[in-house]
Amino acid sequence: MHLIIFAHPDNEKSHNAAILKHVTQRLKGAFKEFEVIDLYADGFDPVLRLSRESDEKKVLVEKYQSLIAKADSLVFIFPVWWYSLPGIMKGFIDIIFSPGFAHEFNPQDSSLRQKLKGKKAIVINTFGRSEEEFKTYGKEPSTVFDKAILEFCGVSVASRINWFDVRPPSLIPPEIARRIDEALK
Repeated sequence: MHLIIFAHPDNEKSHNAAILKHVTQRLKGAFKEFEVIDLYADGFDPVLRLSRESDEKKVLVEKYQSLIAKADSLVFIFPVWWYSLPGIMKGFIDIIFSPGFAHEFNPQDSSLRQKLKGKKAIVINTFGRSEEEFKTYGKEPSTVFDKAILEFCGVSVASRINWFDVRPPSLIPPEIARRIDEALK
């Protein structure tokens, strides 16, 4: 099963919404099973608290972790803001990819057990700026998200698609659409 994790406040008219629609249409057309987590639509609270979490948040965390456990493929769709993950996506990772669920350390020998091993990821990001600026100011999404988070937990990043210089209207360029279609095969 493909699990799409979508993190953009506009799930109807944004560039990220266009990507989400494209991905779901392709998966439906190929008769592939999928689920969508829409963090904003779900009202996901990204703040990691030391105090007792609300019952609603506990239910959502359990649901998300259950969906991730069932999924073979994780499809992340989110914009890059300030050359980093949106806060809601960072909070999702902090809370959902928790020790015990996504990874754990053996206290005797400090070895790491990657509990999401065998899953693959497709990461699709939009950027309001150019690829040259991305190279100048940092590659945090691919370094931090792909390597320090996903690969740390055992998820292999099968494909990363960066859509630079997004401008209205929210139409996916043919090259980006082709790359998404290839990644979903």
